[in-house]
Amino acid sequence: MFVCRYLKGSVVLGLALSLMGCANNSLVAITITPSTAFFSDAAGLQRQFHAVGTFEQGHHPETTQDITNEVTWESDAAGIATVSSTGLVTTTGVDFGNADITARMNGFTGLIIAHSTATVCAPGATVGSGGC
Repeated sequence: MFVCRYLKGSVVLGLALSLMGCANNSLVAITITPSTAFFSDAAGLQRQFHAVGTFEQGHHPETTQDITNEVTWESDAAGIATVSSTGLVTTTGVDFGNADITARMNGFTGLIIAHSTATVCAPGATVGSGGC
């Protein structure tokens, strides 16, 4: 009787532990859209950037969800373009060139970082969907 009770407890504990692994939704990657945005050299031009997180849950298929308002946004060139806490990129009109736009969030393996580019074209350059 004791051995049977012990085995039942082990099976229940093993099942509970395996199910717990499936319940943990872990961020493994971030993708930013657009990957590159082009602007003329005017100040105050805006474009919304979006962050999509890829999540894994044990052996289940990966899932994705919009995490735009959950990540930390940053621009490495505030003289070219700034980015708000919600991913809204705004040109400053001070300078032209590329600003690296990053989205950061803690994930399964630590800090997950994604990059995108805001390109402000030189004065007088023609701006198209493919660049300056």
